[in-house]
This record gives sequence, C-alpha cells and structure tokens, in this order.
Amino acid sequence: MRKTMTRLLGFVLALGLFCGLIPTAVILAADEPDIKQVYILHTNDMHGRAIGDNGPGKDGLPVLNGSIGYSRYKTLIDTLREVNEDRVIVLDAGDTTHGTNFASLSKGQSIIRLMNDLGVAAMTLGNHEFNYGQRGIEQLANEADFPLLAANIVTEDGECPYDEQLILEVDGLRIGIFGVSTPETKVKASPKYTAGLEFVDPAITAAEQVELLEEETDAIIMLAHLGMDAESVYTSTYVVDQVDGIDVILDGHSHHVLPEGERYNETLICQTGNYLENVGLVTLTFTDGELTETSAQLISFLAAQQYAPDEDIDAAIAAIEAENQRITSVEVGELATKLDGEREDVRTRETNLGNLIADAMLDATGADVVITNGGGIRASIEAGTITMGDLLTVLPFGNMVTMIEVTGADIRAALEFGTDSYPETAGKFPHVAGMSYELHAGDDGYTVENIKVGDADLDDKATYKLATNDFMAEGGDGYEMFAHKPLLLLEGLMVDILCDYIEAQIAESGALDVAVDGRITVVE
Repeated sequence: MRKTMTRLLGFVLALGLFCGLIPTAVILAADEPDIKQVYILHTNDMHGRAIGDNGPGKDGLPVLNGSIGYSRYKTLIDTLREVNEDRVIVLDAGDTTHGTNFASLSKGQSIIRLMNDLGVAAMTLGNHEFNYGQRGIEQLANEADFPLLAANIVTEDGECPYDEQLILEVDGLRIGIFGVSTPETKVKASPKYTAGLEFVDPAITAAEQVELLEEETDAIIMLAHLGMDAESVYTSTYVVDQVDGIDVILDGHSHHVLPEGERYNETLICQTGNYLENVGLVTLTFTDGELTETSAQLISFLAAQQYAPDEDIDAAIAAIEAENQRITSVEVGELATKLDGEREDVRTRETNLGNLIADAMLDATGADVVITNGGGIRASIEAGTITMGDLLTVLPFGNMVTMIEVTGADIRAALEFGTDSYPETAGKFPHVAGMSYELHAGDDGYTVENIKVGDADLDDKATYKLATNDFMAEGGDGYEMFAHKPLLLLEGLMVDILCDYIEAQIAESGALDVAVDGRITVVE
C-alpha cells in the first residue's frame, strides 16, 4: 500500500448475505470521514472449467468441493453488484481459455463469450492462452468485450501487441490495472506460438507501469500470471522485492490457495487455487480518497452453493455442450483399471497413464525411445467406458507425435534436465518408453543413473530415434537439447495415436489393463 494508515473506524463492518461473504455498502454519519469500499472478484487458472460440479456426488451425497462454474459465479457477481451498485470489478489472472473439451474445441471462444456475459473487466494472458498461437489470441481478443492485458510482452520492434493497462473509475475513485505474463511461456507453450515475441522481466515492466499509474490513480493492481513456485525465477514476490507502489497483486500460474492473501512487504498477493474451486474477493477501503486498507478472502465451492445457477448462462453452456457432444461422446472401449493422470503424480513419478501414452507413441513411430512430459497429461481416466472426450481431456493441447534424431548424450541431458527439481512437481518430468532410468538420492539432490535403452546401457556417442511431442521437439518445457534436431517423422495427433493404440490393445486382449512396470525407479 502506497501510504499506510491505521484503521480509523473500528465500527465499520461489511455485513454479508452468507457468513459475511457479500459486503454491503457502509452507511456513515454526516460528521464521519468519507469511507468508500471497492470490491474485486477474481479468478485464476480455471482451465476451461465453466461447467460447475452441481449434481449429486458419489452415492447420491452432496458435492462438497469442485468447480463453482460460471453459472453460479454469475449469480454471485450479480448479487454483489446489486448490493454495492457500481463498486464491483471482476478480473481474471489467466490460464482460463484452455484445458477442457468445452474450451478447446472452440479454441477458447466459448469461454470468452461466457466471460463477456459475466461482465469481466480484464484478464491477463496465461501461458496456456498461447496454446492457440498468436493468431488464436488475436481471435480471442476480437471476441472479448474486455482487454487481454500483457504489458511485458513485446515484438521484435519493441511494440506491445496486447493491451498494457486500463484505469477504471469506480465511485469517483480511479483504479489502475496492468497485466504481466510469465516469461516461462517461452518454454511452457510451444515455441512456435511465441516466435517473434519477447517476455520482458516483469519487474522492469511493473516499475514502468507503476510510474505511469501512480499519479493518475488511487490504487494500483497488478494482474499477473507469474505464480509463487520455488522452481520459478519470475514470481510475484520477485516483482515486489524490486518494485514499490503495487497495492494488490492478483496472481495465477502456481495454483496456490491463499485464503486471506499473503502480505508481502506492503503488497497484498492473492490467488484462488485453480479450476474455479474458489472465487477471490478483495476489498479496497478508501478513507477520504486515500487507500487505507486492503483485505482478501476466498468464497469456497461450498459457500457458493447458496447462489442459484443463472438460467441464461446455463442455456449458453447447454448449447455449447450439445455441439461438442458430437465429438466427445464417441466410445473408444473399456478400461479395466483407472489410468492415473493426477497432476501431483505425472509430474513426479511413473504412472500407468504416462506409460500408456509413451507406449502408444513408441508403437506408432517405431522409435528407439520415447520421452514425453508429464505436464502434457492433464487428467485421469476412471475405469469403465472410455470416450473420445476422456482422451481429449487427458491430451487437450493438439500436440503432434514427432520423431527426431538425437545422441545418447542428448537423451542423458534431457533426463537430467527433466528431473532436476525432483521430488518437487514439474511439468517437464519425463515419462519414457523403450528405455528406463533410475533417480539416486544424494547429498545434493537426485541424480540420473543406470539409463537403459531396452536391455543395453545408453551409449552417449550413439545415435537414436527419439519420439516425443512437437512441443518438446521445438525446445518446449526447456528441452533445448531437442531443438533443431533432424526431423525423421511427423506422425499425427497424440490423441489420435493414443486412441488407435487403445483400440488395438482392447481388440487383442479385451478390456485395457495398464500397470507401472518399473521404467522409472527412485533409489533412496
């Protein structure tokens, strides 16, 4: 906060419709200071979860957590606006338009249209927005009734192709908002989609934006997709360490749940987790036009159940689902066991789903070995009937299976790079086929040992045919050792190859039963 003051009115309370969640306007006596409050509803990393988890859960019991969904969120927004007139701002911190079939089958446009209906004032670009490429983002921007903010992205001639900031006037107060996107997008989206773009150090951009806004506004908000992961360099705290004058950071990317925000120096940093399981509510309190207090809370899935679904949003969602159903309902076969694609698992260890995907890539290409990243695996599949919708949910990125020529030394470097943060979760964690490796614990962390191709030791000087996804083949997720290698084969979409492999396995042996087989071993 630019100027810190003690709280002046201990009796000023925000009464709520549900456990204090929806604040009401403050009523002041004529001789009291002029107290105004502005409310910000914010979300991050919802990854296409526009459809709420509204039905009965297992055994008919109520669902206690899950996605709130845009329908209930719309009613929540409308309720807060009704009580507080024009003092409500709705913002989103990115990774919003990609991650489910509902979103990706329309290349994110279904999500943007619903965000228009919600009355979103601005969003920042997450790394997953770039899964649609620069042309796709341009189309999203054309569809949106609000700006897509990313002040730290510039072209080769130094121009920012996206909106940098906006100033909203709320009850006579001017709220400045600027956006920054993670430089990790250069490796966490396909490099071809960010070609010609530079992601400037967000601290440099933030300092510039604060200087532009501080004399023109009463509060400054950084709408960020940076996160707070230990493995990341450019975090929200990294920015605050170097830049004063940011009152609130609405953050995303790392999926942290901060129930009351985190006070870092004089800046309040807020995140809601992911998948629209919570909605964030930030309150800005102004005394005689001066920002005197910032506070944050989360509206949980359970708390949000008091708000009835919005009929218009429900109708819009139903129409989009009906169109998508023609693709997603196609049945692939029967699965005997659950395929594990949980985020915490595929980013730290061998799983049966990781093995299945890698085996499908090996079978389709005839490669010597396969390496594919755990971050590309986005969901589990429960036992029972598998549909094309399930596979699209697991592999939503539209990646192509690619075979390149590499050396054994390249493979060793890739495995060492992909596991260098183990046991911390990392999207670059390598799943393999046609080979195996061990992670040995040591004083300085874990090292890669005993790499086998088939039954033979990896030969650093030998040449191998490596199948991977086109994202990694272009250096994505930081696998720069694969970039610019000779291209041997561009086989097809990963999801189609996985579908064909599953159908073939089921035709041969009945219901699919996949297990882990020790191709990745941890030696403590």
